[in-house]
Amino acid sequence: MNRLMTCINLQVFHWQNWRSIVWSSNKLKQYDDDFLLRIAELTESGFTQFEAVKFLFSQYDGVKTSVKDDCLTLLKEGRQLSDVMTLLNYREHSVLQIYFAEQYGDINQSLKECHSYSLSQKKSRQQFLKTIQYPFILMSIFFGLIIVVNQTVLPQFKNMYDSMGIVISRELQVMTAILFILPHVLLTALGGVIVLGILYFLVYRQADISRKLWLLRRIPLVNSLYRKLLTYRISLELSFFLANGIEMLKIIQIFKNQDKDVILRYIGEHIDNSLLSGYSLPEAVKRVNLFENSMVHFIQHGERNSKLDIELKYYSAYIFKKFEQQIVNYIRWIQPVVFFLLAMLIITLYLVIILPMLQMMSGIQ
Repeated sequence: MNRLMTCINLQVFHWQNWRSIVWSSNKLKQYDDDFLLRIAELTESGFTQFEAVKFLFSQYDGVKTSVKDDCLTLLKEGRQLSDVMTLLNYREHSVLQIYFAEQYGDINQSLKECHSYSLSQKKSRQQFLKTIQYPFILMSIFFGLIIVVNQTVLPQFKNMYDSMGIVISRELQVMTAILFILPHVLLTALGGVIVLGILYFLVYRQADISRKLWLLRRIPLVNSLYRKLLTYRISLELSFFLANGIEMLKIIQIFKNQDKDVILRYIGEHIDNSLLSGYSLPEAVKRVNLFENSMVHFIQHGERNSKLDIELKYYSAYIFKKFEQQIVNYIRWIQPVVFFLLAMLIITLYLVIILPMLQMMSGIQ
């Protein structure tokens, strides 16, 4: 038993290392979050962006020298920090938030918000992986055992029952058939996942944004999470612009004309078209059909008391908490369900082996 647990722990360790490499494509690797926070702190202390980046790069072991040189070259040429973040493969949301801050607001505050958002996302992913890794390893071991039993033990039992003229019950026949079919079902499911992955890269990623959103609206769990995440993003962006004195119509034009995020451009175009058609701002936002319904009520209330920027700031934090809680609720269901299925399969395997032997012994008596 101790040896089995040691093997499982080693597999988990290797899986975590593989996950940390594959999951994120950021060229700063484990320093990606630290970079955002330290840049804000250093520039607040009087460093220029070039000095702050150069100072941090001197401490980041493991980051390729060519990557550091390319980033410093961009800053020497007068390029912005958002360009450096694009080169380092930060997520589009973070790059766009810093880009807007460079044009209209406080870069350091936006860097801190990006840092908090990134930490929260990583925490959710780690919690999800921690939840599924042990059931995944146990399921893999169990299905390997089923394949071995199917190829060795069960055929010998079947030959023995046939030679002795013992007829097993219909229930045992069904359970035996399940164990025989299960590996094929799993291989078919794995093949289906691979096909879906190929279709995602070949079709979905190349599709028009309207087609992507049409599909997302029709996947129940994904649609709910995506609405909350997009509501958080837009409410935070609107709050940022409004707090810096930019009028709502100007914000819509900024969304519509920027070329870094196709979703923001899509939203800006739809809201602008609705406004031109005579709809009010809350109605135009509702017609996009991509946000939580509560966002419209917050906009209406904020417009009435002239504190829309403050209310949207608090609303973005509120909706992000709901987004995190929904993910946690989904994760809580995964492990019990997997362990229940595993327990049922183990019981089935046990019954398939033991009950025919008991039936044979009672036949002999």
